[in-house]
Amino acid sequence: MYLNTLIAYIDKGVPVIAWGAQVGVYVGYEDYGKVLLLITGNSNQPERIPFETVLEGWTNTKWVLQGDGSWIFVGEKKESIPLADIYRNAILDIPRHLNAKNDKCCFGAEAFRAWARDIENGKFDGMSVEDFDTWTCHTNYICVLATNGSCCYGYLDKAKEQNPDFTFIDEIKEQYRRTNQICSGDNGNDLEALGGGFNVTLEVLQDKEKREIIAARIRECADCIDKVVEIIESNTSK
Repeated sequence: MYLNTLIAYIDKGVPVIAWGAQVGVYVGYEDYGKVLLLITGNSNQPERIPFETVLEGWTNTKWVLQGDGSWIFVGEKKESIPLADIYRNAILDIPRHLNAKNDKCCFGAEAFRAWARDIENGKFDGMSVEDFDTWTCHTNYICVLATNGSCCYGYLDKAKEQNPDFTFIDEIKEQYRRTNQICSGDNGNDLEALGGGFNVTLEVLQDKEKREIIAARIRECADCIDKVVEIIESNTSK
């Protein structure tokens, strides 16, 4: 059933998303599906994956995909959208995502400020070393900050290449470049150098003087994200 559905999708020109042990997009097949063609990461050439290695085995009444994986069938192809429009709409939609907020979570600048408030207001004061989950409490956010600050430029350059009128893209890049410096490249005044990066310890977050400095740097990232929203809105509202 998996294989027949995948083949039907690909025959119609609709790829199938793989999520699990293999993460990528199935874009083709060979030998009636005995070999699947999977594109992963930034590669523009597919890997040849034997179908039998995709399946983990028979469990009760169904086959299970490797690594508790899933295949995502996105539905019928309804329209073909020019690549330039896809990039344009994605850039125009950035402010909406960065301003998203509800009772349980927030994004963009407000997320940085909430993070800084938690640190500065003593969230970790009564916490023991045993209860301090470094990833959940802090470094997960550092990872997102570092990733956004170092990996967005190819995407932004492509958006500008597809939409030459988006000259403001360079200004956006400067803001993200600044967040990356604040994270780990600001002449000894960055989060990593201050002990508030991937090297964070509970002791640092419980030190009032050190955490105030760390929180201040995090708020600077919030200011950068505010500027990203401002740049996009001021250049596309005309």
